Amino acid sequence: MRSLEIKKDIYWVGALDPGLRVFDIIMYTPYGTTYNSYVIRGNEKVALLETVKLEFFDQYLDRLKSLDIDIHKIDYIIVDHTEPDHAGSVAKILELSPHAKIVGSAAAIKFLGKIANVPFESIVVEDGSTLSLGNKTLQFIAAPFLHWPDTIYTFVPEDKILFTCDSFGTHYCTENVFNDLIENQEHYMESLKYYFDCIMGPFKPYVLKAIDKIEKLDIDTICTGHGPILRENPGKIVELYKEWSTPKPKAEIPKVTISYVSAYGYTKSMGDKIAEGIKSKGNFEIKSYDVIKSNMDDIINDITESEGVLFGSPTINSELLEPIRDVLTKLNPLVHGGKVAAAFGSYGWSGEAVPSIERRLKELRMNILTPGLKANFKPSEDELTKAFNFGEAFAEKLLEKGKVSNTPAVKKKTRLWKCVICGEIFEGDFPPEICPVCGASKDQFVEVISSNTKFKKETKERFVIIGNGAAGFYAAKAIRERNPKCSIEIVSKEKSMSYFRPQLSDYITTTIPDKNFYIAKSDWYEDNNIKQTLGAYVDEIIPDSKKILLNNGTTLEYDKLILANGSYNFIPPIKVACDELKSTIGNLVLTFENYKEVDGLFTLKELDDAINIKSYMEKSKKAVIIGGGLLGLEAAWNLKQKGLDVTVVEFSTRLLPRQLDNEGAALFKKIADKSGINLLLGESADEIIADMCMVPISNHDFIKKPKIVGLKLKSGLILETDMILFSVGIRPKKYLAEKAGLASDKGVRVNDKMETNIKDIYAAGDIAELKGTIFGNWPAAIEMGKIAGANAAGDDVVFNSFVSSVIFNALNAKIFSAGLINLDDNSLEQLAFKDLDKGIYKKLFFKEDTLVGGLLIGDLSKSAKIIAGIKNGYTLEEVIKGNLL
Repeated sequence: MRSLEIKKDIYWVGALDPGLRVFDIIMYTPYGTTYNSYVIRGNEKVALLETVKLEFFDQYLDRLKSLDIDIHKIDYIIVDHTEPDHAGSVAKILELSPHAKIVGSAAAIKFLGKIANVPFESIVVEDGSTLSLGNKTLQFIAAPFLHWPDTIYTFVPEDKILFTCDSFGTHYCTENVFNDLIENQEHYMESLKYYFDCIMGPFKPYVLKAIDKIEKLDIDTICTGHGPILRENPGKIVELYKEWSTPKPKAEIPKVTISYVSAYGYTKSMGDKIAEGIKSKGNFEIKSYDVIKSNMDDIINDITESEGVLFGSPTINSELLEPIRDVLTKLNPLVHGGKVAAAFGSYGWSGEAVPSIERRLKELRMNILTPGLKANFKPSEDELTKAFNFGEAFAEKLLEKGKVSNTPAVKKKTRLWKCVICGEIFEGDFPPEICPVCGASKDQFVEVISSNTKFKKETKERFVIIGNGAAGFYAAKAIRERNPKCSIEIVSKEKSMSYFRPQLSDYITTTIPDKNFYIAKSDWYEDNNIKQTLGAYVDEIIPDSKKILLNNGTTLEYDKLILANGSYNFIPPIKVACDELKSTIGNLVLTFENYKEVDGLFTLKELDDAINIKSYMEKSKKAVIIGGGLLGLEAAWNLKQKGLDVTVVEFSTRLLPRQLDNEGAALFKKIADKSGINLLLGESADEIIADMCMVPISNHDFIKKPKIVGLKLKSGLILETDMILFSVGIRPKKYLAEKAGLASDKGVRVNDKMETNIKDIYAAGDIAELKGTIFGNWPAAIEMGKIAGANAAGDDVVFNSFVSSVIFNALNAKIFSAGLINLDDNSLEQLAFKDLDKGIYKKLFFKEDTLVGGLLIGDLSKSAKIIAGIKNGYTLEEVIKGNLL
């Protein structure tokens, strides 16, 4: 069977599995199934939607080859859902088409990394994101929890086709592929309902949300992940999903479902008495099921519709009985969480069943009546009275939960979640699955209280902020929160508005949605009356007259000035060896001011740097990174993922010397050696080797300049390379400040209010030096910016209890490090846990019995706790009691 055309340039290329009788262990499939995959061919790009189960790859590949497309030049692989029956062949497709970009939700991209187990370039899409194939547009619709958290829909408006993966499908195999050609409609409808109950039943609220998003779309065909394509009346199936998902009108009386198993009738008698106790407290509808004798679908449906649920099981061989465990396993906290619940049961000599049920109820996030009710062997009359009383208590808890208050409803407060790694704060009922800025997982978030400041001032002061990185943006925000009438102007030499700088490494290889890349939308600045002057340099600061001179001739006057102009990447003074260059201008020794005169030399500090690297790497095969710190290794990993041959040259004898001790660095090196990146430690650059050549500066113009061809190391080793990226540390941009008379050393000196030695001038972020420390990281810049802005506005706040921390996720390793300490200081006490075979290494550092630092490799789940422990000065005893390792 070859591929089938659905509409012009849109094809079905899936796989048929008619002999399948059990799917994913838990579902019966009497009619087999299909693994549907599709090709969309635009006049500029080609997209593949989903793949197939790995064992059907050969069949799948034959269908792809039957199309008039180059299998080696697929542009996009759209992953609406990463379950292996849909995404199982992604790695094999990438072998054939290595430059294809994976497109999916943030969760899907994260999951796929652990399914494909190969590096890939990705595009994260959100609700409303679009992707052009030329004459066809892919419009993405967020539809999470159908039935995984990663699910999205893809809509092609030009062809009125919606791709829904598992939604609206079924396990029904037919070679005719389309629903209007189905051989047996009765069997199809039977499988459709069974599929819905098993796959979508636990997620009915999310089904309704998804349907609400697509109801106004002009759809005439729905392409599913399993079963027939719906080209005849697809709305009928959508309406059935809506009907099956819509909860029945809430009964006027509360409903309680009791599910139990009973070997000798003892647990049943307890359940009957509990039911009597419930009824004694009011009018309740009670459904009681002996699970062995009842239909599972009926039980689950009644549980779903109930306000209260009870589960009873005797204990046999120290275990909860399987039938009740099966019922509990089919429940889901997203659907069943919040119900009033309880456990009961008879036991012989141990009684493990009741606590086992309660543990599962806790996992389901139910409102549990504890302790549960136990009776030893056959319940006595006294124990049956306790069961009646237990029923009364359950009813009272249920009625209390259902009480309607006469107090006017208070608007629900927005919850705020702070990423402890990068410091960014996000709104939502729950923390993000993945931090959009630094990639930290949701267990790295802590809830924070809204910082609605009580300090208010209404003056027409003029605030000028130099720099629009984290410190500059958050300084402006802090000022506006306190003073609605003042003028605020941000001046930046960058041409783009404030963005998340930690994402620059990912920007090289990934398309990042604007929502995830920019700190705020452009209308935020308009709404908050904050003026942006972009692409402008500050030539001079004149404190005496409170003026700033810009390179475009503009003079700005200020009442308060905040320096947030950050830092630059240090370029070591390396000689460029080029005979033709030497004969004309002599030896060229690199500096930050002149390194761009050599084609193929880069640093990664600003958006323009990332854009230039992204363009240059397309014509490069080899790259050298000078510097084995965090940013250097992240860049190396991204370049490697693009297929370049990458070498890292690090002066230190270990990787990440500021973040890892010797033992941790050795483990990291062992892991990193498997990344495919050549790591040279204890080495340094001696000479850049270049040739003079004509370098394009536009479509038609060229300039003659030296171009990288190699790098000579101090050891004499010569590395051939097309490009070199320097990542050997930062230097604060303090020239303007020093010229204006501000006190400085490593950076511009500030106190804990971010005040400099000159009145009304503040500094924050990478430019600021506090108590001899340049923090040089994103979280510190955020906090310093907030403090500088608040104090400039007239508030009185200080920078304290800040814990410097970093997270690293590259070269097949996950690393967390916190605290400003010398990791080689032998006077520090240590508490460690190691499982080197599994790549897990944890170590905490104490000074005078106080936690001052920590590092984690492999398992980062305790990072938030460690930061809190450092911040609160935990003792060794408190660390052990709090299980920080």
